[in-house]
Amino acid sequence: MIRYYEMARSSGTSIFYEDSYRAPNGERRYSKSRLTPMYDDTGKCSHVVSVVNDVTQEKLAKHAREEALKRLEESNAKYRSLFESNGDAVLTLTLQGKLNGGNQRARLLVKWPLSELAGADFSVLIEAEDVGRAQLMFEEAIDGIYNDHRLHLTSKEGDTIACVMKLIPIIVQHEVTGFYLMAKDMTELDLLVSKYLESERNFRVMAENVYDVIVLMNRQKQYLYVSPSSTEIFGIPPEEVESQQPFFNVHPEDLPHVDEQFQLAVQEARPYSLQLRIDHQHRGWIWTEMNGTPVYDQEGAFSHMVMIVRDISVQKKHEQQLEYYAFHDVLTGLPNRRYFQEYSSAKLAERAQEESSIALAVLDLDDFKKINDKYGHEAGDKVLKLFAQRLSSLERAEFMPARMGGDEFVVLLESAKTPYEAKRAVEQIHRALAGDWEIGEEWVAVDFSIGFAVASASGETVSSIFKQADKAMYKQKGLEQSDIEILQP
Repeated sequence: MIRYYEMARSSGTSIFYEDSYRAPNGERRYSKSRLTPMYDDTGKCSHVVSVVNDVTQEKLAKHAREEALKRLEESNAKYRSLFESNGDAVLTLTLQGKLNGGNQRARLLVKWPLSELAGADFSVLIEAEDVGRAQLMFEEAIDGIYNDHRLHLTSKEGDTIACVMKLIPIIVQHEVTGFYLMAKDMTELDLLVSKYLESERNFRVMAENVYDVIVLMNRQKQYLYVSPSSTEIFGIPPEEVESQQPFFNVHPEDLPHVDEQFQLAVQEARPYSLQLRIDHQHRGWIWTEMNGTPVYDQEGAFSHMVMIVRDISVQKKHEQQLEYYAFHDVLTGLPNRRYFQEYSSAKLAERAQEESSIALAVLDLDDFKKINDKYGHEAGDKVLKLFAQRLSSLERAEFMPARMGGDEFVVLLESAKTPYEAKRAVEQIHRALAGDWEIGEEWVAVDFSIGFAVASASGETVSSIFKQADKAMYKQKGLEQSDIEILQP
């Protein structure tokens, strides 16, 4: 600070600088100061006036905004990759059914620049004869019913494309804000079916050269035909599949749904599409997508079901990764603030029904900035990771840790329902985290503060209990572990 006073005095102009300090309650505060030299009648600097503004909220808001933007950019990049690489056409619609986007497959399928379609009703892409059924599909989606529909798209060049379409809700903060219109091009499948009806020999030639598994099954669910690709997708050659019971390799939890869709498709003369788990001979349970189309003879009687089974394990893995990143901290792997809020709110509701208490602890690394300044941010990140690992090791003791941001962590003490149990749990956490930490080739002393609160679930919120624990944590800073204080809202 003295250096800035000297700079203001010697330069003869106002000097601005920013600083941070610890408030009496232990809270980190930020300030912005302006130093202005004042002169007497002789022109000599007699004193320097300092004006200090508290910019803590601005700083915290900026840091939170930067971190949120970083997470958003990472999530958007992963989402765009999955969206654009999807093998099916995907269009995005508003709640009014207006087109406002789509992936590369959609652009190739309809042969329209999607920018020219922005704001148009999605029915402009539907063949005239199918517009009524398309509107019915949209009305069902508005009512929360999402079924597959066999419809025809019309491309810019006038081509008609047979598709299985389905509307999937776009949910933001628990509200439906629009829909994904998934369109699976059925041209090749329809061609295969028609070729089969014309000539079984030609059908077999084509089926044997398709990577997806093609299965024909009659009304009694006996295998009529299984394509050679079953060796790759199921891990079993087709002749072995044909000798098995119907749907022998379908996961027990998915089997009722498969049977139901098969029967409905036969009764209603409509195709179906569903995702299910298949037991691969060598890889175990894998995710697949099954598209079934009923085929009828010239008299209108059901002949057989044509089922196309595709391996979607990679797609499912990407979906699971997206869900993981939405609820976990990228650096430490711990649940993030969003996950903690939803999980702890559910636990709070359970405790309210039981008329019991709930407890949580807040932890904060002391002087974490000094570690970053002395050893570098990589070392600081390693400290956060090690801290998270030690917290994670306590999960089997019914502790649910999460990273709230920066160097702040929180632990839901699931097994603690009384102040005494909560204090014992916090002492266990303290013992697990205490001690020096090995960073590179050095042992670094990492201190932390911990506070906790116990509250009756009735009338409390997660935020109110967190504030009490946070208050207890700041009161505990600088005290011995034995001085940990219990706060009850």
